[in-house]
Amino acid sequence: MKKLAKRYYVLIFLLALVSGVVLRSLETASFKIVRSSTVFAPESEVVTYEQSGEKAEKINLNEASAYELDSLYGIGEGLAERIIDYRRKNGNFEAIQDIMKVSGIGEKTYNEIKNHIYVE
Repeated sequence: MKKLAKRYYVLIFLLALVSGVVLRSLETASFKIVRSSTVFAPESEVVTYEQSGEKAEKINLNEASAYELDSLYGIGEGLAERIIDYRRKNGNFEAIQDIMKVSGIGEKTYNEIKNHIYVE
């Protein structure tokens, strides 16, 4: 009976271990999917443009939600909140380059997102 109980404990441990690995893989995969998915926004906030034959969306910095901003490459939840806080304190952005006035957004991040943002 004790040997059987030990086998069950080992089996449960192995199942838990495998489940953790599978869940971690799914978590990583879903993150990649979310990062590459299209963010839906009201028609008034979206401008489409052609790039390499594919349609893409631009986000209006002056009206975008934290969720929409977070969808931009290199912008996480923290930076998205800082962009919104900056906008509340200083008013609307006048040019897309003004996003570099937000703490944590430098030239490298700006160059990654400049083709995906606009101001209106």
